[in-house]
Amino acid sequence: MNDLNAIISYDAVKIVHDIVSVSFLLFAVTLIFRSVRGIRNHLPYAKTDKFVAIAFIVALYVQLIFGLVMFTNLGSGFDFQYIPDETTNMVSKRLWPVEHIVLMLFALFIANLGLIASFLTKQSRSRFIKILVYYSIAVVLIAISLLSIYA
Repeated sequence: MNDLNAIISYDAVKIVHDIVSVSFLLFAVTLIFRSVRGIRNHLPYAKTDKFVAIAFIVALYVQLIFGLVMFTNLGSGFDFQYIPDETTNMVSKRLWPVEHIVLMLFALFIANLGLIASFLTKQSRSRFIKILVYYSIAVVLIAISLLSIYA
């Protein structure tokens, strides 16, 4: 029964992580679209832009929390026991979560730098450019970390 509860808990955390991932993707697309539009049309940096930029960061932090909870297994999930005939499989199962976490932490760090840099800038166009550059780098890092799953 304990294993069943652990599996259910793991699945629930995975579902929440996936929902937050989709909302993060929506924030990322909105943010990039608004930044490009703001740069091209010389629009003022609005409260909505600030909200979307902060929501992007919050979604990354929530993903980090739930990702770390999944990584700790909750009694299930990845099985890292040593089986001599399956060492290659074990290494690939172990490498992906570590690689993914490291790249996600770098993406979170880069996005935080972008948010801070945009807050320190007064001109709207410069804010849009900083948000676009830093957050795009964060999105690319996240995409690279996810591509290793499917490659």
